[in-house]
Amino acid sequence: MTNDRGQILIVVAHASEEEAVRRAADAAGCSCEIMVTGVGGAAMSWALQKRIAESGMTGGLVRGLPLRTKTPSGGLYSHLAPGTSQRNKQSGEKHTGRLAPGSPQQTGDTDAHRQNPLTADIQDSGAVADLPLLVIGAGIAGSYREKMVPGTVVTTRSDCFADMGIDDNGRFTSLYSAGLADPDKPPFTGGRIISSGKWFDLAAGLLPPVAGATVNMTSGSEAVIKRIRDAWDPDIETMEGAWLAYTCVMAGIPWIAVRAISNMVEPRNQKKWDIPLALGNLEMKMTRLMELIAPVAQNMKRTD
Repeated sequence: MTNDRGQILIVVAHASEEEAVRRAADAAGCSCEIMVTGVGGAAMSWALQKRIAESGMTGGLVRGLPLRTKTPSGGLYSHLAPGTSQRNKQSGEKHTGRLAPGSPQQTGDTDAHRQNPLTADIQDSGAVADLPLLVIGAGIAGSYREKMVPGTVVTTRSDCFADMGIDDNGRFTSLYSAGLADPDKPPFTGGRIISSGKWFDLAAGLLPPVAGATVNMTSGSEAVIKRIRDAWDPDIETMEGAWLAYTCVMAGIPWIAVRAISNMVEPRNQKKWDIPLALGNLEMKMTRLMELIAPVAQNMKRTD
């Protein structure tokens, strides 16, 4: 699979996660774009929005020019994964219900970004033509479920902004409960962003689908853990998942997420974490997933 229009964009927060998915891409023989954003939802959302806004720059790959774009800190934020020859590189939960009517996932319209109000003004530009075919958020996560032990690899069926709300004299109130946001206004359904469609079906056929909770500060005390569990009943916790989902849905780009459990969500005790196991299993499952995704993406590209 070449890294031109119809490309697969894999987004990770940390360099250790990049190494795992890069080795997976190599093993699968799949040339993908990999973007390292930095840890946290704001960093990931900003980098992904920048990549989408500047998607026209990927035209350089079609013309045989390498893509080496830098972040403000000077580090590369997108590049080609190995797995092809240099010639090929140069060629180019409680709320799990309905989808919002007309959403890209519900309609199955892989070019839904062309009708998205946020991208409608550039629908005839080269930038839209170079938007990724699929964005995969990959990395590690904490688990709220005893049966979901470190090393388990899952895919996210829905995600939410679990700690976005109001501190009312020590009592947490979500934006929805406070009447400051509508939990069923797109892209939300019951306060969650849903992943669905053929890409999610592929991932869910390989990995257990779970409900995610995205936080700005990882949960490491009993009070916070209970608050999030009571409000959202999540299976896993990350710091970036809902941000990636929101950015993709608003741009009309399909997304899936793959997360490997590194620790249980409990009072913080890093001695009980197993990040090497999580990263090793992430690599293994991502290899298999990319082997499934690559021919589908290639076929879509040929019929585009």
